[in-house]
Amino acid sequence: MRQISFRRFSNLSIRNKLFATYLLVVSVPFILLFFIHLNITTKESEDQTLFTAKKVLEETRSYLEYKAASIAEVLNFIALNDQVQSLVIADPEQYEDVNVWGFDASKLSKILYQSRYNEDISAIRLYMKEGLAEATENTDYLRLGKLETTEWYKKFSASNESFAWLPASEFPSSSSSNMLSIVRKIPNSHNVRQFNGIVRADISQKAMYTVLDHASFTPAAEAVLFNDRGDILSVSSNFHDNQSVLNVISQNGLSSNKSNYWNEDFIIGGKRMLLGIQEIASTDLHVALVVPYSDILNSSNKARNRLISIFLMIIPFMLPLSFFVAGSATKRIRNLILHTRKLKNGDFEVAPLPVNADEIGELTHNFNKMVLNISELMDETYSLGREVKNKELKALQAQINPHFLYNTLDLINIMAIESGAKEISTVVDELAVFYKLSLSNGKEMVTLHNEIKHVEAYVHIQNMRFGNGIGFHVDIPSELYEIQVPKIILQPLIENAILHGILEKDSEEGSITVRAEVVDEDVYITVEDDGIGLTEMQIKKVMEGHSSKRTGGFGVRNIMERIQLTYGNRYGIRYESVPGSGTKAILHIPNQPI
Repeated sequence: MRQISFRRFSNLSIRNKLFATYLLVVSVPFILLFFIHLNITTKESEDQTLFTAKKVLEETRSYLEYKAASIAEVLNFIALNDQVQSLVIADPEQYEDVNVWGFDASKLSKILYQSRYNEDISAIRLYMKEGLAEATENTDYLRLGKLETTEWYKKFSASNESFAWLPASEFPSSSSSNMLSIVRKIPNSHNVRQFNGIVRADISQKAMYTVLDHASFTPAAEAVLFNDRGDILSVSSNFHDNQSVLNVISQNGLSSNKSNYWNEDFIIGGKRMLLGIQEIASTDLHVALVVPYSDILNSSNKARNRLISIFLMIIPFMLPLSFFVAGSATKRIRNLILHTRKLKNGDFEVAPLPVNADEIGELTHNFNKMVLNISELMDETYSLGREVKNKELKALQAQINPHFLYNTLDLINIMAIESGAKEISTVVDELAVFYKLSLSNGKEMVTLHNEIKHVEAYVHIQNMRFGNGIGFHVDIPSELYEIQVPKIILQPLIENAILHGILEKDSEEGSITVRAEVVDEDVYITVEDDGIGLTEMQIKKVMEGHSSKRTGGFGVRNIMERIQLTYGNRYGIRYESVPGSGTKAILHIPNQPI
């Protein structure tokens, strides 16, 4: 049954096949990507919201630190003022004279007046052990004794803390519940461990609303400011009178004693909440952020709904688009069949592709024949080219510069007549090394080390001919000596450098340097001489294989073709030269150690 279904599908028209294939190929990955992306986007959205919550809480804490520091700076200015420290313990009997009282009150008023530059402070009050308040009390100058019965004062006076943040309701004279207060001890000028009074700044909760509202980045997010005692000092303007939330925050502040607290799975009233608490430096304050987890999920749900909407919008376009593309592809394939029929008489020897009884079947039948033909032609061309190059190499090995051989033999003859056997032995040894390395037991690939020894023997012989006027230097890292190279690729370059570069100079003296380096996993071998150099036109003729007494040529072209046959067209040889300053021949081959 399955085989029959497969045959029916195979015999369908090409348009229907392509339509079904396009629809399957497009829809299946798209659906998979959709669900994968949906899950990833939901997770990323949730992570981003949590990250935003942390950043918002940190920014809120930082701004509250700035506000608290600026208010504390005002209170420090007042509490550490010499006149304030002396007047809060002044003898109250002297203030029976109203004029003296008014004079000192004016002094204090001038000091307190300087606090008005801070717009967060609503009022400043001084609590004194003696001084003005003991003589005549008013709204600004109050007796410290009024606070001694309160619980917060007992703890504050016994502590080493200089500041405390409190609800305004903790003070007997306060009638406003929309205020919070910060108090600062006025130290004794002779003993800083003791204090003679307290300066109190009243701050409207509205001054904190803008800061705490910044933390409410979701509709139901709430921010709360509280002190170490667990007193709620201020809340964000959208805070709903949720007593359970206040209890959790205040209890956490009292019991955990942590400077920072973060919990993404905090349960309040049976609901999952995100609870973050951070300490405000240099104060006894903490700021808390409470975000219902439903808000975080709503944020990710919005991203999910957008993806679903996009998916539903794309689906109606997939069917007609797939059918249109299938029809367009069928038309192009039929045109291609008409052209391939003209080329089907070849003999391309590769494994034939399967053929079905449809338009693609005919195209495949013709294509198989064309590929078979091209394959045989390419194999034949490659074999012929390789055979030609091998013949040229063998011919080159059999007759490496006959003039060089004749001149060397003449040299041996002359040295045999004019000198002792030692020099003759040296020349013969060098010549034996040269030809031994040239032949290399019939191998086509040798090590770079062998090639260097080959050209060293060649240069040594040439130096004997030309009076040791040729310096030869090798600068090759030891690890590159064992790479494989086609043999006799350096000797023709050295020969050109000597005969057409150095010996063309008036002094007939010069030097040749062979370098090698690895660049991007390939090896670059440079043969550099300080001969007379080449012009751009001469370099072009050398690379094209035009031979002349001035430039040589056949050897360079042979090297280029051998390298490209061995390694491919991206490798080869290039020249760099400045007339009168020398020439560089740069070989580019792959890094292939033996």
